[in-house]
Amino acid sequence: MDPIELNGLRPIQETNISPERSLKGSSPSGESFADMLTKAVGSVDQTMKESEQNIQSFIAGETENVHDVMISMQRAQLSFQMMVEVRNKAIETYNEISRMQI
Repeated sequence: MDPIELNGLRPIQETNISPERSLKGSSPSGESFADMLTKAVGSVDQTMKESEQNIQSFIAGETENVHDVMISMQRAQLSFQMMVEVRNKAIETYNEISRMQI
């Protein structure tokens, strides 16, 4: 078996990308970049809400496991930091493209 096949990659001759699909700005799964960003922001929001719920239940005395609360807080913090970094890269890319001479 070819090492390229092990990684799920195919040679260029076998790819089947139509010009219409590549011009639409969507991925092979049919999902646009805006849809992916919307899902990612929704996921971060859900993680933050779950963390807040865990904190509230800990404060109310409904749960005594502080480790789960801390893990959910760290997960929410890391996902938020990742979202901010993606935003920063997108803004940096936009600024760089806008400075290009045509």
